[in-house]
Amino acid sequence: MNMIKPIGLAALLLLGSASCTKNFEEIDFPATSTVTTDANGLFTVATQRGSLTWYMYDRAQRLTTNLYMQYNAITGSFATDFYEPAFSIFTDIWDRTYGDQNFEFAPVFYANHAIEVSIQRNNPHKEGMARIWRVFLFQRITDMYGDIPYSQAFKGPQPSFDKQEDIYRDFVAEIRRGKELIRQQGNFSSYGSSDLIYQGNREKWEKFANSLLLRIALRMVNVDRPFAQGIITEIKDGPFLSSNADNNKMLWDGSVSNIYFRNPILVTEVFNNTRMSETMVNFLINNNDPRLPLYAKPAQTDGQYRGLRNGLNPDNQSVFDDNYFLQFSRVGPAFLEENGATYNMHYAEVCFLLAEACHRGLMPGNATSWYNEGIKAAMEMYGFTDQAAIQAYIAQPQIQWDNARALEQIITQKWVSLCMNGIEAWAEKRRTGFPSLQPLEFQGPVNNGRFPRRLIYSESEKRLNRANAEAAIARMGGDDQAVRVWWDIN
Repeated sequence: MNMIKPIGLAALLLLGSASCTKNFEEIDFPATSTVTTDANGLFTVATQRGSLTWYMYDRAQRLTTNLYMQYNAITGSFATDFYEPAFSIFTDIWDRTYGDQNFEFAPVFYANHAIEVSIQRNNPHKEGMARIWRVFLFQRITDMYGDIPYSQAFKGPQPSFDKQEDIYRDFVAEIRRGKELIRQQGNFSSYGSSDLIYQGNREKWEKFANSLLLRIALRMVNVDRPFAQGIITEIKDGPFLSSNADNNKMLWDGSVSNIYFRNPILVTEVFNNTRMSETMVNFLINNNDPRLPLYAKPAQTDGQYRGLRNGLNPDNQSVFDDNYFLQFSRVGPAFLEENGATYNMHYAEVCFLLAEACHRGLMPGNATSWYNEGIKAAMEMYGFTDQAAIQAYIAQPQIQWDNARALEQIITQKWVSLCMNGIEAWAEKRRTGFPSLQPLEFQGPVNNGRFPRRLIYSESEKRLNRANAEAAIARMGGDDQAVRVWWDIN
């Protein structure tokens, strides 16, 4: 099992404080960083916290992007369920990604430091994996906010903000560099069990790197098709994630009491204010989708599957009306296993990316086959293996490949497969316009019911790094939810 126990993580983090200080002056680290004898503990934190422990899952997914993408709905009334800004949550997401606050270790910082230590220790394999992972983390935050501190991040207290276009182009260079490093021959030590995702397996990290490049290329395709085409031509032969065994996921440990090491979806269910969205439940019901009992629980009142609509008029709701909310389905068993996984990138997503790339003529291949394989992989990922039922689902007229509406079909099925990964689904919705979501019943006074295009910058960043934040805001055209990030032109 690749889950590290809390005592193990603590030991890894404390390793630096017990290190010998001999030749300390030769170690060129920032004064505020941890001195460690190896990158292992740093990479452990970067991967575990970067996979969203309960608090960050709660902020970035359950209370924000999962609502935007109508995976969840919240009982009572909550700002983001109406597409209204939740300033403290947006600040939390930013601050806990970049800065170490309370008990939340900042994953980007630890990935960055793992690279520095790997360079110092002359270990290209560890450096390459950390570089690839750092791109994944930075892409997530730039897709949420737009221009962000990138090239100057962690080099001083007031870093400048880079343009998202420049960041994306550097992502490609960084992943290329990462792949070169992990391919180097030599007797280099591995992350091993300190890598909670792939246990230091270089082949799997290369598959993930190419799959991430494919995601990046398609994110850019509407704003710079020639550049996207160049990336895809370069990687068209892979290797990509090629089965669910290659999924980039975090396995959580139900045997420990520390909630930061347990399944974050399961942990946040204790609040008992999450219901499955009517949009998702109705899609599963209307399309005879066999994942329905995996994604949702029957309502407690009558045993029926019933989702809660997003954006209901708050005048007609009460957070204390427990009997009313018992009529709606809670999150299903597929997401609530004690030793379950959450997914950073999975094989099904890669299949849908390949289907889209082939459909757009960006690479050779059969788009229909990749689309069908994506549906199959998405079902098998959660343990549904009845092949006859899977094929019957695919054969339905409304699901069967239709070239005239192929992009909508691909992205809609990707949306279903990404359930509970609202961050990635939100990016795809903004990029493509799909899937179709239900309109809100209530329009709030700030955003007026407009679908959010980005998150608002952290209040602390705007206070402590004012000049650079204001320069980014002016360049982007404002700091509100209607401002579009660079690749969002749909």
